[in-house]
Amino acid sequence: MLKNKTRLLIIAAGTAAAVAVLVILTFMNQGFLDIYRAYRQDRELTLNIKAAQAEADSLRSEIERLESDTAYIVRIAREKIGMARKEEKIVKFVEVSD
Repeated sequence: MLKNKTRLLIIAAGTAAAVAVLVILTFMNQGFLDIYRAYRQDRELTLNIKAAQAEADSLRSEIERLESDTAYIVRIAREKIGMARKEEKIVKFVEVSD
């Protein structure tokens, strides 16, 4: 009978210790939850950096084209700024509401 009580006491103490260790590892500073949050933040920041690098590459390409490609410059001037050559006339169409 004493052996059974001792055995149960040892099992209960071991279980309590295991639960305490899991709680400490999960919720303490730099525990599993903090590590997981840091991992998610790192992943999000990495995606932001990749997006910013892609945008920077696109802008560099745009700068190179604007510095060297005269046909591109003419197209941009016509489409975005509405410029025309001396002999051309610009016609704008306006929608009429009923």
